[in-house]
Amino acid sequence: MSEEKIKAIILCSWGATSSQLAKKVQQAAEQRGIQIEVDAGGTGEFSKNAGQYDVALLEPQVRHLKKEVSKAAEKYNIPVDLVDQRAFALMDGNAVLDQILKMLGK
Repeated sequence: MSEEKIKAIILCSWGATSSQLAKKVQQAAEQRGIQIEVDAGGTGEFSKNAGQYDVALLEPQVRHLKKEVSKAAEKYNIPVDLVDQRAFALMDGNAVLDQILKMLGK
């Protein structure tokens, strides 16, 4: 059963903490045998590349940009949500992976 690889992006203002979290989610997925590619990026570049993702997560510190990001994602029917605050604080890759899967109805 080869499922298509999920493409997710975690957005923050500059991509620093999001790349750390993306790495944790990637590791959690590998341990669970889930095909996913998790990118990290700044909210600014997302609108240009939105079409290549299945799901977008915003870190808590950029929650004020959710409307803007959702608008870019809407064109491609991409679900957008805020990273669970507790999962973010703990850098819990498994919890964020669960959140991504739930957003995609998997």
